[in-house]
Amino acid sequence: MSVSRRIQTNAGWSLISLAAVAVFGFASMYFNARALGVEGLGILAGLLALSMMLEALAGMQSWQAVLALSDGRESRILGAALLINFAATVLGVAIGLGALSLLDFGGGWAATLLIGSQFFRVSDPLTGILRKHDHFGFLAFVRSSTAAVTFLMAVTFWYLAAPISAYLVSFALIYLANNAILFAKTMQICWPTRPADGEIWEVFAFSLPTGLSGAIGSIRQRGIIVLLGLVSGIGAVGMYSVADRIASLLQMAYRAVFEAVFREMPTLSRPFRLVGGIALAATVFSCVVLAATYWLGLPLITFVAGSEFAPAAPTLTLLVAAVCISLITLGIRAWTIVKIGPRAMLGCNVFALLGLACAPYLIGTFGVAGAGVTQIVFEALWVFALLVVLMRNRHLIAVKSDQVERPDANPTRSCSNED
Repeated sequence: MSVSRRIQTNAGWSLISLAAVAVFGFASMYFNARALGVEGLGILAGLLALSMMLEALAGMQSWQAVLALSDGRESRILGAALLINFAATVLGVAIGLGALSLLDFGGGWAATLLIGSQFFRVSDPLTGILRKHDHFGFLAFVRSSTAAVTFLMAVTFWYLAAPISAYLVSFALIYLANNAILFAKTMQICWPTRPADGEIWEVFAFSLPTGLSGAIGSIRQRGIIVLLGLVSGIGAVGMYSVADRIASLLQMAYRAVFEAVFREMPTLSRPFRLVGGIALAATVFSCVVLAATYWLGLPLITFVAGSEFAPAAPTLTLLVAAVCISLITLGIRAWTIVKIGPRAMLGCNVFALLGLACAPYLIGTFGVAGAGVTQIVFEALWVFALLVVLMRNRHLIAVKSDQVERPDANPTRSCSNED
């Protein structure tokens, strides 16, 4: 199968699951917003945002290391990645429990349980093995099933008028079940074994910059929710969460395509024809999506969450604009990680964090919409840093066509320990 056809197939599976996630997500929001109200939804969104930031820290984006380093030694690389992820998880839980004592988001013991469930959430290297073996269809099924269960939970709790603690406990159980399913599937393909000398360090050296980049990216996406709660109150978090939930559907589309593209990047030495095609298609798509969001954002929010969330419509347009910038630069981001190195991406993400300096002012001045403007500032700073990286490595860009580095672009189908 050709590279472009494989990308279309793998991304197609992910996008199909995203359609299911979109349907169930909107339906869940419909019931959650009406059951919890602005403040209750703000508590749930704030705690889930903190949980997602910790998961990004613990995951360390190690699926990328598994894809890039595991040819011929999958079992050992998987073992090394799991060990590193568990150590990062311990650190993440400690940070999370400390943050709960500082943030007044409520939730009580259930919030502690949600954060503590991070101990068992080490799915990142598992998804790396599944992606390497083209199990995008299975990942799509798990993602869709999780969204369906979340919807059933929302309907049940709305009918029972359940307290916020029931939501938090249920999310913790859903996350744990999700990881158990991924672990069982991965073990059918490849059991982790003891890493050879130097392999833990090799995986750690690759995962540290990508992990920090992922954590910083999560701070940009989810940390702004925590900051919004501190500056404007939990009600503003509830308002922002509705716009962020809708915009996150586009963000999930970005991740689905990125995963499929990144899976092919290690097999290509000069993939700029592919990168250019992605940028052109994403630009056209982004223009259509932005226009649709501008005209349909208000009725969409009103229908999904209710009229009390209508002020979030301008924020939705701003958040969609920020995601569109990510979409347009998707191809060159994947190329930069593989061909220049993950440290380049880390530098871009660190530079983009300068946007946090203006976040309190923007939020204090424009309220919830200020958080949306901050996301655009993050993306603009990130693109500027990326341009600087590309200029410093312009000798790698003077290429005319794709060249495959090895004749078999398909990664090995066996779980081997050979060097």
